[in-house]
Amino acid sequence: MPELFYAVISLIITVSLYLITKRIINVKLRNLKGSDKLVGLILIGIILGEVFYLGTSFGLFSFALELITSIGAVAVVLGIALQNQLKNTIAGISIFLNSQINVGDKIEFDFVRGQIIELHLTKTIAKTEDGEKMVIPNHKFSEEMVIVFPRSSK
Repeated sequence: MPELFYAVISLIITVSLYLITKRIINVKLRNLKGSDKLVGLILIGIILGEVFYLGTSFGLFSFALELITSIGAVAVVLGIALQNQLKNTIAGISIFLNSQINVGDKIEFDFVRGQIIELHLTKTIAKTEDGEKMVIPNHKFSEEMVIVFPRSSK
């Protein structure tokens, strides 16, 4: 009986953490396009953690050790496969929270000048002087030389 009580408490805490995290992301990153993807990733992490906790608490995993090992191997493979997406996502949040790079700023990347027109979670879109769109993965801002010409404030 105490296991069931702890399971209910755990579910309440998990739902509360998710709602708080979702609220923080919606308030702090509401202008960042694609931030709903971040909420989805956090939800997946919370669900996996809760399933793991409940499975170990009720002994559901004792008969499926091979399954858990396989899931761990898949998680490692997915981590490696999604490495660039994760780098871009973290860089996107960093760019959004960094007040030095904003929509409207002019940038030079790979000897091409443009003006930032959109900031997304994984990419930044700039319009070149020729009117073409330049899509820059966000991790490029920390890995390569990008010159930022802030727009003049009036």
